[in-house]
Amino acid sequence: MALRKSLLATAILAATMGLTGCGGSSSDNNTPDPTPTPPANKAPTITVENATAEEDKLGVVVSGVTFADDSDDMKALTYTVSDGRFEIVEGQLKLKAVNALNFEQETEQKVTLTVSAQDSAGEKTEQEVVISITDMPATAGVNVYEFGHNGVSSVSYSGQVSRQAAISEAKKLLGTLKTGPEGINDVAELRKILADVRGILFPADESRQDNALTFLSGVDADQTTLGEISSLKKVAGEGGKIAGRDTTYMNKAWEENGSLVGWSTFNDHPSTPEGLVLYYLDLIDAQITKFENGETHTFTHNETTITLNSLYVTSTGLDLVQLIQKHLNGAVALSQGADDYLDELTIGDKSADNTVIADGKTYTELEHKFDEGYGYFGAATHYLEFSDEQISSSAYHDADSDGKIDLLTEYNFGNSTNASKRDKGTASNANPTDFSGAAQTAFIKGRALINANFTKNVADWSEDDQKALEMYRDQAILNWEKSIAATVIHYINYTIAKEDGNLTQIKSGDFDAGKFEKLAKYWGEMKGFALNFQFNPFSPVSAEKFAEIHTLMGEAPVLEADKIDAYIADLEKARAIIAEAYSFDAENVEKW
Repeated sequence: MALRKSLLATAILAATMGLTGCGGSSSDNNTPDPTPTPPANKAPTITVENATAEEDKLGVVVSGVTFADDSDDMKALTYTVSDGRFEIVEGQLKLKAVNALNFEQETEQKVTLTVSAQDSAGEKTEQEVVISITDMPATAGVNVYEFGHNGVSSVSYSGQVSRQAAISEAKKLLGTLKTGPEGINDVAELRKILADVRGILFPADESRQDNALTFLSGVDADQTTLGEISSLKKVAGEGGKIAGRDTTYMNKAWEENGSLVGWSTFNDHPSTPEGLVLYYLDLIDAQITKFENGETHTFTHNETTITLNSLYVTSTGLDLVQLIQKHLNGAVALSQGADDYLDELTIGDKSADNTVIADGKTYTELEHKFDEGYGYFGAATHYLEFSDEQISSSAYHDADSDGKIDLLTEYNFGNSTNASKRDKGTASNANPTDFSGAAQTAFIKGRALINANFTKNVADWSEDDQKALEMYRDQAILNWEKSIAATVIHYINYTIAKEDGNLTQIKSGDFDAGKFEKLAKYWGEMKGFALNFQFNPFSPVSAEKFAEIHTLMGEAPVLEADKIDAYIADLEKARAIIAEAYSFDAENVEKW
């Protein structure tokens, strides 16, 4: 162990004085030796020998990297790391607690970064470190979301998958509401499609439970209808799960008029999360009626008139398909996950029972509630076994290689896919994000704690386990919401500057129907996702900042040429508010 310089000098001086006092010579005829000069300070040393780290572990320590110094202990050194996912704590290079690595990412099989150490005298050393990532086998309860008792699975969230599938199916069907040469010009067929969407989202009975799921076109799936996924599960309407219908554990009275922030026009519907969906559907209905009456669907700007064939795109620039789907991702999925199953039902005085298997089931109530929260995140059980590139390009993967896709375990729904897309977008940046891996790993770690404490309610767990469960819950939800916030920024950037349809093109008149509809799509995704933050009681965005974001965005893209520059400045301000709230890296914000 290295000695401090001051201690070393004191030891040498003491030894010298000790020799003088032993009688070898006399002080009368000897001149005392001068005080020895302490050795010169040396810069810290950084040794790298076979640096490795295991995948799928939050906050994992990197082995094979050591720091030493001749004067300071490891706590006194000042460290820097070029990769923002990592930190050095007490002389150990490690991932930050919210981050994990994924070997399946080609860019993460080896991670290259630069570390530095500086001592109290200002001497500094820099060193490049190449970390080899260890590919861990797919293991239930470790990096795969699989748990059980006595060989029987205790994981169940079919209801959540059913609602995720219903939202996906509604989006797919609404996207077919087009007229023109390649569209549908039969009014009866258009109205049937809209009626099917209403019946899927607001089912009064099981009449549409046996309809083939069209969003699965090209997928050889084990389940091809909603009924095969689960018995009737309602998204909205009486008995539905949209915020305001399932009110038991909500932190806000979403059923009350005026509860929804970020939108003010609802026509005859209540100003609630459900009322907004009904308003959007009514706008589509009105577009079909205009088509039925022979009215041409157009947008006019700067004396240029274009014909719009998509009945779900309004002349004011609203893409109602995107607005409906993204709003439901928040008002149903995030709301149920963060403000219900993963809130009081997981931790606190109202946490569900974990002492016994529920009657007729294979799981405890606590296991089930946590699973249901996970089901609304939407990730497949083997999510960590695939790269962001793979998940971004395909929502499904045959993890068990049986030739078919099980929607309950092998399909990525909703926000889980967006998390991977945003991570993919930062892979080559200085501080890449890991929303997908961090969220999934936290979900697995939290569920593993519940499984390990089977027969004990949370109040009877050790204090360390209680804190760990809360930490994993918080990390899962935060990374889930961060992926949404990053997606809002992504579509702000697209609305401003995406080459296939943006605000500047509208201003200049350099647009056609395709570019107009692309702009409407990007704006709809931006606005729809941005409505989500209010459904998470743990959101880093304050109520005041949330309201400001939506004031800046408005309720439709600004299309008047002389106002577009000011509107772009407003969107940039909204982007800055979001980036600050989530502490996003500037390079990532720019390139999303």
